[in-house]
Amino acid sequence: MVGGLLKHFPEGYNPNSSQVKLLKNIDEAFNNDYKFVVCNAPTGSGKSFISKTLANASEEPTQEFKDLITSYIAFKIDQTGSYIHEQECKDEPPRGAFALTITKALQDQYKSLFKGTTILKGKSNYISTIDSNIDVELESLIMPKNILEDHRRSHKCPYHNDRKDALTNKFAALNYNMFFSLPNHVKKRQYLICDEAAELEDQLVKEFSCNINFEMLDRMDIPVRPFYSKNNANVVKWINNLLLDLCDKIDELRDTLNGIKTTSLNNKKFLVETRRQIVGMRNLHSKLSLIIDTWNESEYLFETSKDGITFMPLKVNNLSNHLFKYADKVILMSATIIDPSNFCKSLGIDKFKYVEAESSFNPKNAPIYCNTKVKLNYHNLKRSLPKVVDQIKQICEFHKNDKGIIHTHNNTITSFLSNRLTDSRFLIREPGVRNEDILEQHAGNDKPTVMISPSMSRGVDLKDNLARFQIIVKAPYLPTKDKRVEKLMNGDFNWYMNKMLCSLIQSCGRGIRSKKDYCTTYILDGAIVENVVNNRHKLPKYFIDRFL
Repeated sequence: MVGGLLKHFPEGYNPNSSQVKLLKNIDEAFNNDYKFVVCNAPTGSGKSFISKTLANASEEPTQEFKDLITSYIAFKIDQTGSYIHEQECKDEPPRGAFALTITKALQDQYKSLFKGTTILKGKSNYISTIDSNIDVELESLIMPKNILEDHRRSHKCPYHNDRKDALTNKFAALNYNMFFSLPNHVKKRQYLICDEAAELEDQLVKEFSCNINFEMLDRMDIPVRPFYSKNNANVVKWINNLLLDLCDKIDELRDTLNGIKTTSLNNKKFLVETRRQIVGMRNLHSKLSLIIDTWNESEYLFETSKDGITFMPLKVNNLSNHLFKYADKVILMSATIIDPSNFCKSLGIDKFKYVEAESSFNPKNAPIYCNTKVKLNYHNLKRSLPKVVDQIKQICEFHKNDKGIIHTHNNTITSFLSNRLTDSRFLIREPGVRNEDILEQHAGNDKPTVMISPSMSRGVDLKDNLARFQIIVKAPYLPTKDKRVEKLMNGDFNWYMNKMLCSLIQSCGRGIRSKKDYCTTYILDGAIVENVVNNRHKLPKYFIDRFL
């Protein structure tokens, strides 16, 4: 074992050649004053070990910071909603590392791999130790404030214990939403590892978007002001007026709560509902405040309907610093980074080091077969789908003893297939059915079931016998009816194409999760072949090698 980052590789493990190369390249980038390293690392390359190595190389948070977090006063706010102890953390040097993930499964993976790793999830994932019938999120709405405070200070609350550990240890795995919800003064880290970084743009759009439902405002007894003008100044004025209305209503409800006695059951029900309303208003106020604060940093789009208004940023290149500023060094890791320069441009990153890991998988174990005869598009979809169904039936018959998955990528195709693939072998992800439900059904029997879903291209681990084959029906383009997608596509078609290719690679990776695993992929849309050929210079070698 050599020096640099490699000497911090997790104890008890030996790095493979790909990990050695990655860590040397990352080390070199940091030594040359790069803040950003973009790492394209396929499934099985050991990205989790890279994260843990960086965490091991980081410094422990100071004792003063640990004491502040442990006492919970770091989260204390004054009457204006400002954090009282924010200044005490102002000069705290960045220490430790956060790995940011999208799915809970990735968080659990970190915890199972590395002893002592803390993961922090949302409150609804923790069962109350005061009342085992409710979660911690509901607990805060029901329990008196003094009981809650005593409970948390005695370190009996599982959520607050995990929060304390996540902030005081060298390494913790959080999802993006949780990271953003933390107070700014407790976020600073030496290393920020953004896992599944190809999804980071979408995560930022989600964070800086807000949906205002008129019916919800009406239930909260907040006046729904007319929204006519598309003039920016008038829009800002409209939002600011709504912010004032929310503040007034929150104050009114607080005064009401202070005068309520909780002895009767009816009062308790009213108390819970009122607190729920306050939480909802606070969340809406927080989202709108964020949009107003960043109004001049991004072009915000807004869509109006009879039901409400949705605000979202067009681009995130000027908003990403609200994430990146909390770390000295940022590592962006994914198996599906397409066109690193374009990827970094979309995130407002000017200077970066790009490194690519080699795949440890044998491409012969994951061949991709393509149909070039039928090109599916909006105009010919209904006419061509019957031919596609015939192909699907042939493939499924060939794999009659295997489990598999059919990626439809939209509800129209899913519905069409559900009416024609009626055998009990097929498990259909219909509206109202969760992916988790059919996954459980699929994994819980020995039959050669085949899942049909528009939304299993990411975050699903179909290892070993769960998927010996998979079918991709159509190129997974983003819907052009979406206002943001339409505007970005017209301004930069490469962005639109890269999003499709990224989703394609993700879909193709669902069925092979280890060196010994094997899975055959069938692509039925001939347009995909054309796009892969035309953009092969952008695509990872490990992906291109799979095509037959």
